[in-house]
Amino acid sequence: MSGDIKTTHAVKTVGAAVMTAPGKLEYQELPYPDHLEPGAMIVKMEMSGICGTDKHAYKGETTLYGGTEAEQDMVFPTVHGHENSGIVVEMNGDNIEYSGQSLKVGDRVTNCPNIICGECWYCRSVHGYPYCSHHKGIGMTYYADQFPYIVGGWSEYMYLPPKAWVYKVPDYIPIEYSCLSELFVVTAILDRGKEYAAYGGKGFHFGDTVVVQGAGPIGMLMVAKARMLGAGKIIALDNFPKKLEMAKDFGADVTFNVADMDDKQLVEAIRAETEGRGADVVVETVGQPSVVRVGLEMLRRGGTYLETGNFADTGEVSLNIHRHIAAKNVLIYGNTNHPHDGYYAAFDMMWRNRDKFPFEKLITHRFKLNQAQEAIDKSFEEDALKVVFEM
Repeated sequence: MSGDIKTTHAVKTVGAAVMTAPGKLEYQELPYPDHLEPGAMIVKMEMSGICGTDKHAYKGETTLYGGTEAEQDMVFPTVHGHENSGIVVEMNGDNIEYSGQSLKVGDRVTNCPNIICGECWYCRSVHGYPYCSHHKGIGMTYYADQFPYIVGGWSEYMYLPPKAWVYKVPDYIPIEYSCLSELFVVTAILDRGKEYAAYGGKGFHFGDTVVVQGAGPIGMLMVAKARMLGAGKIIALDNFPKKLEMAKDFGADVTFNVADMDDKQLVEAIRAETEGRGADVVVETVGQPSVVRVGLEMLRRGGTYLETGNFADTGEVSLNIHRHIAAKNVLIYGNTNHPHDGYYAAFDMMWRNRDKFPFEKLITHRFKLNQAQEAIDKSFEEDALKVVFEM
């Protein structure tokens, strides 16, 4: 291929956790890429997380961006992993990372999962959010049985294709923070809520009551981000007491274990905490459509609902359009992505707030690649927050 270079690395095969089909994850030896496309690089992996998106794929919920020009399915077999930290070992060309710095072999980097064309209407018209009509996803839509094989972080080495957004991780940032940075960037949906605060009491205002549905890793970071952005009372919801207890460490004032509450009881509990009105802002991070209806019911009139958990197509839920949306004048903000320009702010704000929020505690379990099945099984258990592979 014109412009490609042969790799000089001595490694011939790469150990990787490969998702071969829904419900099937196994350790395999894959080929080390024999060449690099112009602008590509290879990273020696240090750590990669198991994301909710990976769990959706494992359950067979594979459709991304459903009903849009960018609709696609996650593929099999593939090397998942888009919450990454690694060291650059090979490059083809004078690779420039996101902020304009030149990269060199030995630099620690992380990456945005999104690869966009740069030419479609969305790429030319929308900054920050990758709405590309021809989107591809690192750790989601590259086949493990085709070159370049290892376009995902659950491997000893990861191939980052041309046009990948790569971020040089500051020397003082721990590997754990580098791996968690993609999750923290997802909390930008709360920043988007701030943008609407000028419109008739909508959006996210200073002192607002914020409810976070789900106290998993994203939910925990939403709690922390809401606190950073000036939330008043923060209420965390989950099924598991240990997660709710940790949510208090991240800034939650009130927690409810929803395991023993029906929807009516939950809505009444939220109203009791808000002088009968309901929450100003609700953030959904559970990833199950069934929680959306009650999430809308617990909003006050004119409240804001931020939907980010159902990144993949997880099915449908019935709503009463009058009662849930129109009569309440709610603002619903959908989100299946995160801003690619948010990583350096994420590094900085996580580091600045390290004494306030125990980010490292989000990583509860660590596995080797040859423990792939054990790792994915653990990620579905109640005592797990962020499960990672350490290379």
